Amino acid sequence: MSVEATAPADSKKAPVEEKKYFPLSKRISHIFEFTFLMLIFGIINLFPFSALHSVAVCMRVLFYPILGSARRRIRSHVTEILGITDEKELKRFVNSNMNHTIRSFLELMQSWKMKHKRFLKKYVSFGEEALEIAADRSQGVVFAEGHFGNWEIPIPAYASVGFKVYYAAQKLSNPYVDWVVRKIREGYGGGGAIYLKESEKYIPLLRHKEPIGLVSDQDAGSEGVFVNFMGKPASTHMGPAVLAYLGKAKLAVGFCIFQGRGRYVFYARTLYRFQNKSDFASSREAAEKLTALWVSEMEKEVRKYPEQYFWVHRRWKTKPPEVKA
Repeated sequence: MSVEATAPADSKKAPVEEKKYFPLSKRISHIFEFTFLMLIFGIINLFPFSALHSVAVCMRVLFYPILGSARRRIRSHVTEILGITDEKELKRFVNSNMNHTIRSFLELMQSWKMKHKRFLKKYVSFGEEALEIAADRSQGVVFAEGHFGNWEIPIPAYASVGFKVYYAAQKLSNPYVDWVVRKIREGYGGGGAIYLKESEKYIPLLRHKEPIGLVSDQDAGSEGVFVNFMGKPASTHMGPAVLAYLGKAKLAVGFCIFQGRGRYVFYARTLYRFQNKSDFASSREAAEKLTALWVSEMEKEVRKYPEQYFWVHRRWKTKPPEVKA
């Protein structure tokens, strides 16, 4: 639903964001980068959404020589985590995962189409509980999501049924590209973006029974909590768990699973419903247990559809202290 989440800020006032001034050489670089991206954007949008998987397969074959680093990282992860060692099966899995990864980025280039209800109705179907969550406005909701399936679809999909989800976002380094992405997402009809420097907005929104979505499965470094993911400890952002606890909200997960020919099924599931502060001994305990809860739920789905996970991520980059020693 967005970029990685962080815990909410304690300050009552939003920090004033400093305007960045780039040197001439950097601005020229940004313009060239933006122009190239817009050229690719135009080409990709010549194809129907249902054909993007086939386009991704062609691109994977065409750009094979320059994708070596990504292939090696995927091979390393799935060999260690999934235990795939047969060379033929490993090659098939890596190719399939790269097809999915490339298609995901191509779909992002056509995500402007998701503002149209007719488009969403054609390509996205809802799981029963996903609609039940949208209908229940008794509490705020924190949706924890990962780079799995298509993580952009939930915002416009929910907006199409009148459930406007706010989402965490981070400004891109290229201001021109950032402007385009922001305009596309504004067209979704969701609650709107909350940038990381505006994190003090999260709690008030949740206490007013609003929904917030966060993509929080990146490596969190030394600031994260280590939870077991796919049989190995992974440093994980505590943002969704902390927000659900402090915002007196529900904690849910949401996943859009690819079904073929551009079609997705959107699943969502409520994992925790705030009752009172005695649910946990402390906010730290709540953060650790609720983070482990939603990561465990995501693992179940990843094991069902492993080729739709973003294995190129350095998910287990940060080692727990006992391993470092």
